[in-house]
Amino acid sequence: MQINELMVKEVIAIREDDRIQSLIQTMLTHKIGGVPVLNDKNQLVGFVSDGDVLRAVAPKPQTIYEFYTMISAVEVELTYDKIKGLLNKKVKDFMKKGRLQTVFFNQDLDAVLKILSHHRFKKIPVIDNERRVVGIVSRGDVIQYIGSLL
Repeated sequence: MQINELMVKEVIAIREDDRIQSLIQTMLTHKIGGVPVLNDKNQLVGFVSDGDVLRAVAPKPQTIYEFYTMISAVEVELTYDKIKGLLNKKVKDFMKKGRLQTVFFNQDLDAVLKILSHHRFKKIPVIDNERRVVGIVSRGDVIQYIGSLL
């Protein structure tokens, strides 16, 4: 089976210059956990997930050294100012840019299976030869296909 037979073709995407506030609203509206990020030429330049947003608001651990042990001290405090500051930042500041995993629309399902199992991603953008996103394949899509074979 080729990926273009399995992928979701109606992809929700955002622009790299969009604000995080727009990203969060898009994810809430469409009930999705991650989106491809496009440049002004509609080419894939990154991917951002709900986990990326959570890591952005998570406190940075402070390491405290004692004589015999090392302790990580973390104070969790989500203040309005911290969240407001995050919402005004651009998506390109948080998206994954390096080692972005993609598949081509005409590849076999094996390519998706290798990436999903090896990298433990939930979704993979499907691109054409100009790096335009033409679909997305998720773990759920693959599981549904496997289930249909039973």
